[in-house]
Amino acid sequence: MSIIKEESLNTIKGGATTITGTIINAIVDILELIRDAGYAVGSGIRRISEDELCPLK
Repeated sequence: MSIIKEESLNTIKGGATTITGTIINAIVDILELIRDAGYAVGSGIRRISEDELCPLK
């Protein structure tokens, strides 16, 4: 094992990409939001087509 000088420690870089847990959680939250919105739109379309809307009285 070689000894690294202190000046060259600043130039060490590791990894090609950095994906953190925060980024993964944000992506999962966005996907859940899109899924829930699709479910709501699909449910609305089904209720309109089957004429099962709640009265607004």
